[in-house]
Amino acid sequence: MQRSRSHRSALVPALIALLLLPLAAGATVPAPLAPPDDSLSPGQLEFWLEGGPSGSRVVPDPLGPFNYVREFDQMVSFFAAWQVTDPDSSDYGGMIEAESGALAGVIQTDNTLEAIWCWSRYREFSGRDTYDDNIAAAWVYCTNYPAWAEAGAVGENYYRVHNCAWGLTAVLQYKAATGDDSFDAYAQTCASYIDTRPLNLYSGDAYTRRLNAFCKGWAVGNLYLYAEAIGDATLMDAAITQGEDVLSWINTFPPAYLAYEYWAMSSGTAMWGVCNSVFRDDPAQGQAWLAANGGYMDVWSDWYDVPGYDWDSAWNVAYCNAHFAVWDVTGDPDYWLNGKYVADNLLSLDTDDDGGITAETIDPATEDMSWVTCYLVKFGVDRLMGEPPDHDVGVLRFAGLEDGQVFEVGVPVPVAVVATNYGLADEADAEVHLVSDAGDTIWTDVDLPFAALETYTYGTAWIPPTDGFYTLTAWTELAGDEDPANDTVTVTIQVGDPSSVPEDVALVSFGGPARNPFARGTSFNLSLGVDADVLLAVYDVRGRLVARIADGRFGRGDHRLEWDGRDRSGRSLPSGVYLYRFEAAGRSSNGKLVKLR
Repeated sequence: MQRSRSHRSALVPALIALLLLPLAAGATVPAPLAPPDDSLSPGQLEFWLEGGPSGSRVVPDPLGPFNYVREFDQMVSFFAAWQVTDPDSSDYGGMIEAESGALAGVIQTDNTLEAIWCWSRYREFSGRDTYDDNIAAAWVYCTNYPAWAEAGAVGENYYRVHNCAWGLTAVLQYKAATGDDSFDAYAQTCASYIDTRPLNLYSGDAYTRRLNAFCKGWAVGNLYLYAEAIGDATLMDAAITQGEDVLSWINTFPPAYLAYEYWAMSSGTAMWGVCNSVFRDDPAQGQAWLAANGGYMDVWSDWYDVPGYDWDSAWNVAYCNAHFAVWDVTGDPDYWLNGKYVADNLLSLDTDDDGGITAETIDPATEDMSWVTCYLVKFGVDRLMGEPPDHDVGVLRFAGLEDGQVFEVGVPVPVAVVATNYGLADEADAEVHLVSDAGDTIWTDVDLPFAALETYTYGTAWIPPTDGFYTLTAWTELAGDEDPANDTVTVTIQVGDPSSVPEDVALVSFGGPARNPFARGTSFNLSLGVDADVLLAVYDVRGRLVARIADGRFGRGDHRLEWDGRDRSGRSLPSGVYLYRFEAAGRSSNGKLVKLR
């Protein structure tokens, strides 16, 4: 996605930035600590003081939970539609960047190599040869327009280096899927290019240095993995040397240098590269460094205006990739949860359910990008999918019903069960069961082919007979099912209007977190019509109590419950996913909190 780059003026008093910069949660300040260079512009001082850039928070409404096999299947089908298939075209086999919009006519080698990786990985895990012709055509394009000769202005070698890194991973994945070594020489040339043309992180303007650091990180991580796969110790050493250069760049000032965005990348790309070169070679060094600095890494960047390349989906999928890489080094589940959080949010951009993902969270769903979709497949979906079993079906969710949802008395409640095939085999003999006050239902001989997602609707309108709480349970049965953990889903709803609920319950109004995700704190709004004992507590994902936001008697009236993101001892909690529990006057509520830096 090579684009011209605009520059901003860059002058921020380093001492002010150093003294006032908020430290990331859970991180220990490294020593010595140097101030940032001129890559912070005046307009970005607020970025560092307020925990994020000045812009729009665009976190998509969640569409999950997801069957990642189904998402993978949809996504590779989506970008197959955007390959040039005319054999008489000079661009035959190349990938068109965008479904519509300004990039709809752009065809590039990196996009095409990305697609080769995704189609090859699909072939490897599924055993299906659906995209073999697409792969063959893509190699024609990438041979005609090799990665090391891709477009780029003189002195802007970052793009060729970036493309060569994609060449390495594409060849490795293609060979793993097919056993074909026809493109080994292609990979060797890509490796040599990265090795002999290291990007300079210490000359040029600040944005050039930043872009070079991102692309160098991506390149050296792939160079190390490639060298490791072919057993080339010399290339592994070369990757470590360049990886140490990227690590030195980050060490200039980790709170800033682990939260940068630019072009189609972010600091997540640099962090991923260090984890897959320097820290892969020396995990003990990586664990120590990440214990001190990992908390500085951004999790999600809000969209903000960078004319020409506001590609926040690409920035965020790079952070997703980095958090999974840090999890590889540290084994800390918080990083895994961060990666999943970002991947699921980006999957939720697919509101038209065609498998494509937009480059910007503010773009319409009709302007999906093949390259961002490829990124999300490789960096997020493949990770979360793992290696699917042969036989595995389950209930994904109830359609249109959520825990805690309230219905009025006498109003029909729609009941529908969404079942899916998580496994590799086509299934024709599954059963879907529903047990509830709506009645017991069994759908037998359910046909769930590979990656299927089907909705089964309770046939008769259900009107709950009385006020109260109702629990619905759905599950699947399949002979030989290999993962019973995903078979069952339960949802509890409430039926009743205010006049039918006890007065003290009706007079409790509790709002969810005002900011979620949040970096420096959040708050909850509470309105009480009676005096009541109030408990609002925060737990980690293992169920351990970490903080009590409120615990005591509150008078009637409106209350604002503030939380600064610290635990009971006053320590700032690390970034990650947390759970809250609210109780007052017989009313309870649960939810999820996501803490960023």
